Amino acid sequence: MKKALLALNSIKKSGVIDDYAIGGAIAASFYIEAINTEDVDVFMSASENSILLSLKPIYDALEQLGGKVEKEYIVIGDWPIQILPAYSPLVEEAVKQAVTVQYGNIETRIFTAEHLCAIALDTGRLKDFYRVASFIEQGKVDRLVLNRLVKKYNLENRTKNVLNWSSDENQ
Repeated sequence: MKKALLALNSIKKSGVIDDYAIGGAIAASFYIEAINTEDVDVFMSASENSILLSLKPIYDALEQLGGKVEKEYIVIGDWPIQILPAYSPLVEEAVKQAVTVQYGNIETRIFTAEHLCAIALDTGRLKDFYRVASFIEQGKVDRLVLNRLVKKYNLENRTKNVLNWSSDENQ
């Protein structure tokens, strides 16, 4: 994982990307009990003057740092990294508001707990609803902030799928 994070920080520092943040199970594991995953979901933010984010320069730069392309991943060290553009306003906001954390002695950026939950609700898979329930059960999410995101991105109908979601706690 360290090699992957160093490579991401390197391409950010060199200007290949404007910013990145880790989402998915790896980011969630910074907040709640570890979740089994086999890859790292890395979300990229397009620059203000760019309509389209091309992933080719990103893959090229990561290959120069020792990465190997395998299917939809670039493998750095032992970790397959999936590079994803910020595909919606919610994910774009999550990248912009990501928090800096330490992984060993390496700084990296991850989505906030609230954005992870909102994106999980938006994605709508059963495992995502369970993940939201885990955040709530373990007290790792600010319910007021999450509720604002749920309302802002029209996700209210998804909350019924989260067993421990109680609307009175979200006001």
